[in-house]
Amino acid sequence: MGPDISFRDNFTDLNSLDAVKKAGRKGDKQALREVARQFEAMFVQQMLKTMRATEDVFAEGNFTQSSEMKFHRDLLDQQMSLQLTKGRGMGLAEVLYRELDRSYGKMLPQAGKSSTGISAAESSPKTIAPATAATIDTETTKPADKDGFIDRIFEQARQAAEKLGVAVEGILAQAALETGWGRAVIHNEKGESSNNLFNIKAGGDWQGDVVSRRVKEFRGEEAYQEQAQFRDYPDLTAAFEDLVQFLSKPRYQHAVNTGSAAHYGQALQQAGYATDPHYAEKIARIATDPEFKQAVARNLL
Repeated sequence: MGPDISFRDNFTDLNSLDAVKKAGRKGDKQALREVARQFEAMFVQQMLKTMRATEDVFAEGNFTQSSEMKFHRDLLDQQMSLQLTKGRGMGLAEVLYRELDRSYGKMLPQAGKSSTGISAAESSPKTIAPATAATIDTETTKPADKDGFIDRIFEQARQAAEKLGVAVEGILAQAALETGWGRAVIHNEKGESSNNLFNIKAGGDWQGDVVSRRVKEFRGEEAYQEQAQFRDYPDLTAAFEDLVQFLSKPRYQHAVNTGSAAHYGQALQQAGYATDPHYAEKIARIATDPEFKQAVARNLL
């Protein structure tokens, strides 16, 4: 009997994709079935979000509808999406599995290690496109291409995560948070991307190019605007390499080798990486988002 890679009972289990990754590399078709089940859970949560949005229209002005209440309601919905798709679920997972098996099932038995000990999936180079989003607020109403964003940066994020000893979900969630899923990467005066996915500022020790932008900072819970200088990278590879070097400082020693995305975010916030008092909470929320997990799972196969 193969390893159990079914859904975990708790959506906050950020390591739940490890077994899927291993099974996919071994050519286990159960990996395809699990990807299909996770997609169904994502679909269910999107339905719940739509229902909640309709409910919010009628609840406008209700003193019980606080941001804290909505946050915990979202957590409940994420957990509910897992429970509703257990077992036979809604049937969508089975249909999707059949389609995946028809397209990829025959390829799985050939998946294996090359003579160098590296799997075909690991050795295949990925083309990383530079970020091209305009300098806009991360809370823009422009739809986020979450899948496309993760696909573009996944390989560099994986390499950085391995060097830092953290979950790749943590690096990806941080980049998504800092750039609004790639829609708000800082640009220079020429309209060129800075490739600064982590909004690292240009301190006195930075010898490279810089780009200026007015940003939101926090003093406790109070937000304010300030003009700040940020590092400007020639490409995404340089951005990820600098992140690894930046987090190797003693100040961030508790952020590396932490394993989970949640612990990574908490350690960054405690070390003062960002002034946002909810920085760690936002990273954890992104890392447990079904659509995010679905995109990560697809890249891990």
